[in-house]
Amino acid sequence: MMQDTVSQTSAIRPPAFALQWQWGILLCVLFLASTRAFAQFVPPEPLNPAAGNPSLDAGYDIEAWLVYTYEIDTSGNVVNAEIHSSNGVLEVEQSILNQVEAQQFRPAMRGGKPVKVFVGPVFYTWIVDKPRSLSPDFDRMYQEAWALFNADDYDGAFEIAAKLKGLPGRSAYEEVKLQVLAASLSSRWDDPAAELQHLERAVELQTLADGNRFRNRYIEQGQYLLILERIHTLQLERSMLADAASTLDKMIAYGAGSEVVSRAKDKHLNADRQFRSTPDVAIAGELTPIYRGGPGAWETRLSRGLISVSSIRGKVDGVLLACAQGDMQLRFPSTDPWRVPAGWSQCKVEVSGRSGTRFQLHQLAGS
Repeated sequence: MMQDTVSQTSAIRPPAFALQWQWGILLCVLFLASTRAFAQFVPPEPLNPAAGNPSLDAGYDIEAWLVYTYEIDTSGNVVNAEIHSSNGVLEVEQSILNQVEAQQFRPAMRGGKPVKVFVGPVFYTWIVDKPRSLSPDFDRMYQEAWALFNADDYDGAFEIAAKLKGLPGRSAYEEVKLQVLAASLSSRWDDPAAELQHLERAVELQTLADGNRFRNRYIEQGQYLLILERIHTLQLERSMLADAASTLDKMIAYGAGSEVVSRAKDKHLNADRQFRSTPDVAIAGELTPIYRGGPGAWETRLSRGLISVSSIRGKVDGVLLACAQGDMQLRFPSTDPWRVPAGWSQCKVEVSGRSGTRFQLHQLAGS
Protein backbone atom coordinates (compact mmCIF):
# COMPACT_ATOMS: atom_id res chain seq x y z
CA MET A 1 0.00 0.00 0.00
CA MET A 2 1.26 3.46 -0.87
CA GLN A 3 2.24 5.91 1.84
CA ASP A 4 2.22 9.61 1.10
CA THR A 5 4.94 11.72 2.64
CA VAL A 6 5.51 15.46 2.65
CA SER A 7 8.36 17.87 3.23
CA GLN A 8 8.92 21.52 4.08
CA THR A 9 11.81 23.93 3.62
CA SER A 10 14.38 25.21 6.08
CA ALA A 11 14.61 28.48 7.96
CA ILE A 12 17.11 30.03 10.33
CA ARG A 13 16.42 32.47 13.16
CA PRO A 14 16.99 34.52 15.46
CA PRO A 15 20.13 36.75 15.86
CA ALA A 16 21.44 35.62 19.25
CA PHE A 17 20.54 31.99 18.75
CA ALA A 18 20.25 29.82 15.68
CA LEU A 19 17.32 27.60 14.94
CA GLN A 20 17.59 25.39 11.89
CA TRP A 21 14.57 23.68 10.41
CA GLN A 22 15.49 21.21 7.75
CA TRP A 23 12.97 18.76 6.45
CA GLY A 24 14.55 15.63 5.06
CA ILE A 25 13.74 15.96 1.39
CA LEU A 26 15.63 12.76 0.77
CA LEU A 27 13.09 10.72 2.66
CA CYS A 28 10.06 12.94 2.16
CA VAL A 29 9.42 11.94 -1.41
CA LEU A 30 5.97 11.10 -2.67
CA PHE A 31 5.89 7.38 -3.30
CA LEU A 32 3.07 7.42 -5.82
CA ALA A 33 2.15 4.79 -8.34
CA SER A 34 2.04 7.05 -11.40
CA THR A 35 2.45 10.57 -12.72
CA ARG A 36 -1.31 10.89 -12.74
CA ALA A 37 -1.49 10.03 -9.02
CA PHE A 38 1.21 12.58 -8.33
CA ALA A 39 -0.82 15.28 -10.09
CA GLN A 40 -3.84 14.47 -7.93
CA PHE A 41 -1.98 14.76 -4.64
CA VAL A 42 -2.46 17.97 -2.62
CA PRO A 43 -0.16 18.28 0.45
CA PRO A 44 -1.51 19.34 3.85
CA GLU A 45 -1.61 23.03 4.81
CA PRO A 46 -1.31 24.50 8.32
CA LEU A 47 -4.53 26.13 9.53
CA ASN A 48 -2.53 28.78 11.39
CA PRO A 49 0.63 29.46 9.33
CA ALA A 50 1.30 32.65 11.31
CA ALA A 51 2.09 30.50 14.35
CA GLY A 52 5.27 29.33 12.62
CA ASN A 53 7.22 26.15 13.25
CA PRO A 54 7.78 24.68 16.72
CA SER A 55 10.48 26.69 18.47
CA LEU A 56 12.17 27.50 21.77
CA ASP A 57 11.96 30.80 23.62
CA ALA A 58 14.64 33.27 22.49
CA GLY A 59 16.16 33.32 25.99
CA TYR A 60 16.77 29.57 26.12
CA ASP A 61 20.54 29.09 26.45
CA ILE A 62 21.02 25.31 26.37
CA GLU A 63 22.04 23.91 22.99
CA ALA A 64 19.94 21.10 21.60
CA TRP A 65 19.23 19.17 18.44
CA LEU A 66 16.84 16.38 17.58
CA VAL A 67 15.24 14.44 14.74
CA TYR A 68 11.54 13.67 14.78
CA THR A 69 8.69 12.45 12.59
CA TYR A 70 4.91 12.56 12.77
CA GLU A 71 1.76 11.87 10.77
CA ILE A 72 -1.17 14.07 9.80
CA ASP A 73 -4.42 12.11 9.77
CA THR A 74 -7.45 12.56 7.53
CA SER A 75 -8.92 15.11 9.96
CA GLY A 76 -5.79 17.25 9.91
CA ASN A 77 -4.63 16.23 13.40
CA VAL A 78 -1.04 15.34 14.25
CA VAL A 79 -0.65 11.74 15.40
CA ASN A 80 2.25 9.42 16.18
CA ALA A 81 4.78 12.19 16.78
CA GLU A 82 8.09 10.62 17.76
CA ILE A 83 11.64 11.76 18.50
CA HIS A 84 14.17 9.36 17.01
CA SER A 85 17.46 10.92 18.12
CA SER A 86 18.67 13.91 20.11
CA ASN A 87 21.45 15.16 22.36
CA GLY A 88 19.32 14.26 25.35
CA VAL A 89 17.87 17.58 26.57
CA LEU A 90 14.54 16.22 27.80
CA GLU A 91 12.83 19.57 28.34
CA VAL A 92 13.53 20.50 24.73
CA GLU A 93 12.20 17.17 23.49
CA GLN A 94 8.98 17.60 25.45
CA SER A 95 8.54 21.22 24.39
CA ILE A 96 8.95 20.44 20.70
CA LEU A 97 6.70 17.38 20.87
CA ASN A 98 3.96 19.38 22.61
CA GLN A 99 4.10 22.06 19.92
CA VAL A 100 4.13 19.53 17.09
CA GLU A 101 1.13 17.68 18.50
CA ALA A 102 -0.81 20.94 18.92
CA GLN A 103 -0.58 21.81 15.22
CA GLN A 104 -3.71 21.66 13.06
CA PHE A 105 -3.73 21.15 9.31
CA ARG A 106 -6.02 21.06 6.35
CA PRO A 107 -5.56 17.37 5.49
CA ALA A 108 -3.71 16.15 2.44
CA MET A 109 -5.86 15.07 -0.48
CA ARG A 110 -5.34 12.42 -3.13
CA GLY A 111 -7.90 11.92 -5.85
CA GLY A 112 -10.21 14.35 -4.05
CA LYS A 113 -10.20 12.34 -0.79
CA PRO A 114 -8.35 13.10 2.48
CA VAL A 115 -5.37 10.82 3.15
CA LYS A 116 -3.02 10.31 6.08
CA VAL A 117 0.53 11.49 5.38
CA PHE A 118 3.87 10.88 7.01
CA VAL A 119 6.06 13.93 7.71
CA GLY A 120 9.79 13.86 8.22
CA PRO A 121 12.36 13.29 9.30
CA VAL A 122 12.57 16.83 10.68
CA PHE A 123 15.97 18.11 11.84
CA TYR A 124 15.87 20.72 14.59
CA THR A 125 19.04 22.45 15.81
CA TRP A 126 19.32 25.17 18.47
CA ILE A 127 22.76 26.66 19.07
CA VAL A 128 23.85 29.55 21.26
CA ASP A 129 26.54 32.22 20.89
CA LYS A 130 28.44 31.91 24.17
CA PRO A 131 32.01 31.09 25.28
CA ARG A 132 32.96 27.52 24.39
CA SER A 133 34.04 24.97 27.00
CA LEU A 134 33.84 21.25 27.68
CA SER A 135 32.01 19.82 30.66
CA PRO A 136 34.33 18.11 33.19
CA ASP A 137 33.01 14.62 32.38
CA PHE A 138 33.28 15.14 28.63
CA ASP A 139 36.75 16.66 28.88
CA ARG A 140 38.09 13.80 31.03
CA MET A 141 36.75 11.09 28.72
CA TYR A 142 37.76 13.00 25.62
CA GLN A 143 41.37 13.24 26.79
CA GLU A 144 41.35 9.53 27.60
CA ALA A 145 40.11 8.73 24.11
CA TRP A 146 42.86 10.74 22.45
CA ALA A 147 45.49 9.15 24.70
CA LEU A 148 44.34 5.72 23.51
CA PHE A 149 44.22 6.94 19.91
CA ASN A 150 47.81 8.20 20.09
CA ALA A 151 48.82 4.82 21.54
CA ASP A 152 47.26 3.15 18.47
CA ASP A 153 44.49 1.63 20.61
CA TYR A 154 41.71 2.58 18.21
CA ASP A 155 39.21 0.09 19.60
CA GLY A 156 39.65 1.57 23.06
CA ALA A 157 39.28 5.09 21.72
CA PHE A 158 36.13 4.04 19.88
CA GLU A 159 34.58 2.62 23.04
CA ILE A 160 35.07 5.95 24.81
CA ALA A 161 33.75 7.84 21.78
CA ALA A 162 30.56 5.76 21.98
CA LYS A 163 30.19 6.72 25.64
CA LEU A 164 30.75 10.39 24.79
CA LYS A 165 27.97 10.17 22.21
CA GLY A 166 25.67 8.84 24.90
CA LEU A 167 26.32 11.68 27.36
CA PRO A 168 23.02 13.55 27.77
CA GLY A 169 22.95 17.26 27.06
CA ARG A 170 26.30 17.50 25.27
CA SER A 171 26.83 20.92 23.70
CA ALA A 172 27.42 21.67 20.01
CA TYR A 173 31.04 22.41 20.88
CA GLU A 174 31.35 18.91 22.37
CA GLU A 175 29.56 17.49 19.33
CA VAL A 176 32.18 19.07 17.07
CA LYS A 177 35.00 17.61 19.19
CA LEU A 178 33.34 14.19 19.08
CA GLN A 179 32.94 14.31 15.30
CA VAL A 180 36.60 15.20 14.81
CA LEU A 181 37.59 12.25 17.00
CA ALA A 182 35.25 9.94 15.08
CA ALA A 183 36.66 11.19 11.77
CA SER A 184 40.20 10.47 12.95
CA LEU A 185 39.21 6.92 13.89
CA SER A 186 37.53 6.43 10.51
CA SER A 187 40.71 7.58 8.80
CA ARG A 188 42.79 5.04 10.71
CA TRP A 189 40.28 2.32 9.78
CA ASP A 190 40.44 3.36 6.10
CA ASP A 191 36.76 4.31 5.91
CA PRO A 192 36.75 7.53 3.85
CA ALA A 193 32.95 7.67 3.57
CA ALA A 194 32.54 7.69 7.35
CA GLU A 195 35.43 10.13 7.77
CA LEU A 196 33.80 12.53 5.33
CA GLN A 197 30.44 12.23 7.06
CA HIS A 198 31.90 13.06 10.48
CA LEU A 199 33.90 16.03 9.22
CA GLU A 200 30.90 17.42 7.36
CA ARG A 201 28.85 17.25 10.56
CA ALA A 202 31.48 19.32 12.38
CA VAL A 203 31.57 21.86 9.56
CA GLU A 204 27.76 22.00 9.48
CA LEU A 205 27.62 23.40 13.01
CA GLN A 206 30.36 25.97 12.34
CA THR A 207 28.61 26.99 9.11
CA LEU A 208 25.37 27.53 11.01
CA ALA A 209 27.21 29.66 13.57
CA ASP A 210 28.86 31.68 10.78
CA GLY A 211 25.49 32.23 9.15
CA ASN A 212 24.24 33.78 12.38
CA ARG A 213 27.44 35.82 12.84
CA PHE A 214 28.41 34.20 16.13
CA ARG A 215 31.44 35.70 17.84
CA ASN A 216 32.32 32.43 19.57
CA ARG A 217 33.58 29.75 17.20
CA TYR A 218 33.15 25.99 17.46
CA ILE A 219 36.32 25.37 15.45
CA GLU A 220 39.42 27.57 15.60
CA GLN A 221 39.98 29.20 12.22
CA GLY A 222 43.30 27.50 11.44
CA GLN A 223 41.94 24.06 12.29
CA TYR A 224 38.76 24.81 10.36
CA LEU A 225 40.78 25.46 7.20
CA LEU A 226 42.64 22.16 7.62
CA ILE A 227 39.35 20.29 8.15
CA LEU A 228 37.98 21.86 4.97
CA GLU A 229 41.15 20.82 3.13
CA ARG A 230 40.66 17.22 4.25
CA ILE A 231 36.99 17.29 3.19
CA HIS A 232 38.05 18.70 -0.18
CA THR A 233 40.59 15.90 -0.65
CA LEU A 234 38.08 13.18 0.28
CA GLN A 235 35.52 14.63 -2.11
CA LEU A 236 38.02 14.72 -4.97
CA GLU A 237 39.08 11.14 -4.26
CA ARG A 238 35.42 10.10 -4.52
CA SER A 239 34.94 12.07 -7.80
CA MET A 240 32.52 14.48 -6.07
CA LEU A 241 33.84 17.42 -8.06
CA ALA A 242 30.92 19.83 -7.53
CA ASP A 243 30.93 19.17 -3.77
CA ALA A 244 34.69 19.75 -3.75
CA ALA A 245 34.21 23.04 -5.61
CA SER A 246 31.79 24.21 -2.92
CA THR A 247 34.29 23.25 -0.22
CA LEU A 248 37.06 25.08 -2.06
CA ASP A 249 34.91 28.22 -2.13
CA LYS A 250 34.64 28.03 1.66
CA MET A 251 38.39 27.59 1.95
CA ILE A 252 39.05 30.65 -0.21
CA ALA A 253 36.64 32.70 1.90
CA TYR A 254 38.56 31.74 5.05
CA GLY A 255 42.14 31.61 3.86
CA ALA A 256 42.65 33.25 0.47
CA GLY A 257 46.36 33.34 -0.35
CA SER A 258 47.32 30.71 2.22
CA GLU A 259 49.46 27.68 1.43
CA VAL A 260 46.55 25.41 2.34
CA VAL A 261 44.27 27.04 -0.21
CA SER A 262 47.01 27.04 -2.83
CA ARG A 263 47.46 23.28 -2.40
CA ALA A 264 43.73 22.72 -2.69
CA LYS A 265 43.50 24.83 -5.86
CA ASP A 266 46.21 22.77 -7.54
CA LYS A 267 44.52 19.50 -6.59
CA HIS A 268 41.18 20.77 -7.82
CA LEU A 269 42.58 21.91 -11.17
CA ASN A 270 44.11 18.49 -11.81
CA ALA A 271 40.92 16.71 -10.79
CA ASP A 272 38.85 18.97 -13.04
CA ARG A 273 41.04 18.13 -16.05
CA GLN A 274 40.63 14.42 -15.38
CA PHE A 275 36.87 14.80 -14.87
CA ARG A 276 36.43 16.60 -18.19
CA SER A 277 38.33 13.88 -20.07
CA THR A 278 36.29 11.03 -18.54
CA PRO A 279 32.96 10.29 -20.30
CA ASP A 280 31.47 8.35 -17.38
CA VAL A 281 32.42 9.52 -13.90
CA ALA A 282 31.10 7.12 -11.25
CA ILE A 283 30.63 8.03 -7.60
CA ALA A 284 30.24 5.29 -5.00
CA GLY A 285 27.20 6.05 -2.84
CA GLU A 286 25.93 4.47 0.36
CA LEU A 287 22.68 5.28 2.15
CA THR A 288 23.44 6.14 5.77
CA PRO A 289 20.73 6.19 8.46
CA ILE A 290 19.20 9.53 9.40
CA TYR A 291 18.69 8.07 12.87
CA ARG A 292 19.39 4.69 14.44
CA GLY A 293 17.13 2.09 12.88
CA GLY A 294 15.75 4.59 10.38
CA PRO A 295 15.84 4.77 6.58
CA GLY A 296 18.96 5.83 4.74
CA ALA A 297 19.87 8.87 2.66
CA TRP A 298 22.72 10.17 0.49
CA GLU A 299 23.31 13.21 -1.68
CA THR A 300 25.86 14.81 -3.95
CA ARG A 301 26.08 17.95 -6.07
CA LEU A 302 26.16 17.53 -9.84
CA SER A 303 28.72 18.72 -12.38
CA ARG A 304 26.88 17.26 -15.36
CA GLY A 305 23.29 17.22 -16.52
CA LEU A 306 23.02 13.55 -17.53
CA ILE A 307 23.02 10.99 -14.70
CA SER A 308 22.11 7.40 -13.92
CA VAL A 309 22.28 4.91 -11.05
CA SER A 310 23.60 1.36 -11.30
CA SER A 311 25.01 -1.55 -9.29
CA ILE A 312 22.41 -1.23 -6.53
CA ARG A 313 23.03 -3.56 -3.59
CA GLY A 314 20.05 -3.11 -1.30
CA LYS A 315 16.90 -1.06 -1.85
CA VAL A 316 16.50 2.43 -3.30
CA ASP A 317 13.06 3.99 -2.79
CA GLY A 318 13.45 7.28 -4.60
CA VAL A 319 15.77 9.67 -6.42
CA LEU A 320 15.17 13.41 -6.17
CA LEU A 321 16.74 16.15 -8.28
CA ALA A 322 17.01 19.38 -6.25
CA CYS A 323 18.12 22.55 -8.08
CA ALA A 324 17.97 26.30 -7.55
CA GLN A 325 14.94 26.40 -9.85
CA GLY A 326 13.00 23.66 -8.02
CA ASP A 327 12.81 19.97 -7.17
CA MET A 328 11.83 17.06 -9.39
CA GLN A 329 11.16 13.49 -8.41
CA LEU A 330 12.94 11.28 -10.95
CA ARG A 331 11.23 8.18 -12.26
CA PHE A 332 12.84 5.20 -10.58
CA PRO A 333 13.75 2.59 -11.63
CA SER A 334 14.65 3.82 -15.09
CA THR A 335 16.41 2.10 -17.97
CA ASP A 336 17.42 5.47 -19.43
CA PRO A 337 19.64 8.18 -17.91
CA TRP A 338 17.96 11.19 -16.34
CA ARG A 339 18.54 14.62 -17.83
CA VAL A 340 18.54 17.86 -15.84
CA PRO A 341 15.99 20.27 -17.41
CA ALA A 342 17.48 22.99 -19.60
CA GLY A 343 18.26 26.13 -17.63
CA TRP A 344 18.36 24.37 -14.25
CA SER A 345 21.51 24.99 -12.21
CA GLN A 346 23.14 24.37 -8.81
CA CYS A 347 21.71 20.87 -8.80
CA LYS A 348 22.19 17.96 -6.47
CA VAL A 349 20.76 14.47 -6.48
CA GLU A 350 19.29 12.97 -3.33
CA VAL A 351 18.80 9.21 -2.96
CA SER A 352 16.69 7.55 -0.27
CA GLY A 353 15.99 3.96 0.69
CA ARG A 354 17.12 1.22 3.03
CA SER A 355 20.09 2.11 5.19
CA GLY A 356 23.27 0.39 4.05
CA THR A 357 22.26 0.27 0.39
CA ARG A 358 25.22 0.81 -1.94
CA PHE A 359 25.19 1.94 -5.56
CA GLN A 360 27.04 3.83 -8.27
CA LEU A 361 25.92 7.28 -9.43
CA HIS A 362 27.13 8.05 -12.95
CA GLN A 363 27.67 11.53 -14.36
CA LEU A 364 27.71 11.13 -18.12
CA ALA A 365 29.22 13.30 -20.84
CA GLY A 366 26.93 14.68 -23.50
CA SER A 367 25.15 17.52 -21.67
